[in-house]
Amino acid sequence: MDTGKLTKVKLVAYKKPDFTDKVGDYDVLINPEKYSDKSELKYSTNSSPVGSSAETVKFRGAGSNIFNMDFFFDSTGVITDEPVDRQIDKLKALIYSYNGDIHEPNYIKIIWGTQSLFEGRLKSWDVQIIMMDLDGTPIRAEVKAAFVRSVSVKKKALEERRNSSDLTHIRMVKAGDTLPAMCFKIYGESRYFIQVAEYNGLDHIRSISPGDQLIFPPLI
Repeated sequence: MDTGKLTKVKLVAYKKPDFTDKVGDYDVLINPEKYSDKSELKYSTNSSPVGSSAETVKFRGAGSNIFNMDFFFDSTGVITDEPVDRQIDKLKALIYSYNGDIHEPNYIKIIWGTQSLFEGRLKSWDVQIIMMDLDGTPIRAEVKAAFVRSVSVKKKALEERRNSSDLTHIRMVKAGDTLPAMCFKIYGESRYFIQVAEYNGLDHIRSISPGDQLIFPPLI
């Protein structure tokens, strides 16, 4: 719900990979106009016959998840007269600099209001001076930052456990669903549709309709 109150993007730094043991936080001076969240999938390529125009690719797993956000700094007096380099140093100390307690940079959570936009670590940092005073002093700058997602071992294990084919899954049929396709999503293979049909007492694999609940038992 829109409360009409301006909230600033906040970056919170932590020592531990499960985003505990807070180090500090930073409220941006100017909220960004946009941000991007890019995810990739990894595939391996099989050799194709000579003369073939296409290659066979096999899914290997999830790739990197990169979050990009630009930060703006201004010391013209419109918002603040604190020197730009000092503003940048405050943010840099939190998200870029080496933390001697953990012997590496901090873990960062990016929050905007009630939304947790991203959890990860800084990957790259690019400072661009876009306005200078007559003596060359920076008075307006932009920092382009890229973050890579970081998931704690405990959280990753929990997510993998939830998606494991060793567990019983209950799914509601949606429009366009087929039993083989649903089996593929859960087991990674569609060939178990006969066993699932028998387990659910279906006369035919097409005997499913939107709204039906199906049980997908653990693989034996």
